[in-house]
Amino acid sequence: MADLDSPLKQLVSAFIADFAAWLLHADVREAHALNVELPGGMLTADQVFHVTLADGRALVLHIEFQGRASHQPMKWRMLEYMARLASTHHLDVWSAVLYVGHGAGIDDMGNYQLTEPDGAVTLSWHYQVVRLWAMQAEELVAVGRPALLALVGQTHIEAPEVLLPRVVTHIRNVSDVEMRGRLLTALVALISQEEIIAMVERLLEEDGLLLDTPYLRRMRAEGALMARRQSVLDVLRFRFDPPVSVYQQLERYLETITDEAQLEKLLAVAARGESVADFQAAMREE
Repeated sequence: MADLDSPLKQLVSAFIADFAAWLLHADVREAHALNVELPGGMLTADQVFHVTLADGRALVLHIEFQGRASHQPMKWRMLEYMARLASTHHLDVWSAVLYVGHGAGIDDMGNYQLTEPDGAVTLSWHYQVVRLWAMQAEELVAVGRPALLALVGQTHIEAPEVLLPRVVTHIRNVSDVEMRGRLLTALVALISQEEIIAMVERLLEEDGLLLDTPYLRRMRAEGALMARRQSVLDVLRFRFDPPVSVYQQLERYLETITDEAQLEKLLAVAARGESVADFQAAMREE
């Protein structure tokens, strides 16, 4: 899901109040982003927000986007995220994992506990699991928040010829021109099936709606780079299974590379090298 990571994060950041209200099932007064670099070691969350509910209560909303593969089982990742967020902000924490791609998160129930030998619970934790691929697109339409409509391309669309005109009409009715443009761009960027993209683009042409094509091209170019970086990490993980701290170090390094040819070279090193040390040596030579 590397090619979807950037548009997903940008969409949620731009419309966090709508996404927070959806995930928390509560009215939201205000929300703003917090630092995703968590103290106490090398650990970075996808997105973290300070949310104030309509009744004045404050909490931390933590969102992770996950495809079918995870270097570390999600339940242990989420436990560490949640513990660090709680100890850092001293607020209630609500965490959610949005799974993207058919089959992703199918075994994750979001409820876990550790017990003593006699069965007494010593620790339990819970996070929200949202399998976008298993949702009916109609569910997002029914929520009534235009920002969520940009996600329909990641859901199950039963009758696209019926649903997509409704989605485009709802977004077209957003009064703010900039918000409308962002939603239309995100809608197209987050569709995985070419025939669905073509249907949406035809609808936009018929309605005289213009996408921010330079922005969309940049988003797709960055998505291609992210996919290539993830390919390098996947090869290293499958071949050498490095410790989480080393994996995260490699991940941060690859994020600094914006040249596709350089990433191709590193992919070859990852595939042919005899150890992670060989890859790290190639990193230092760049």
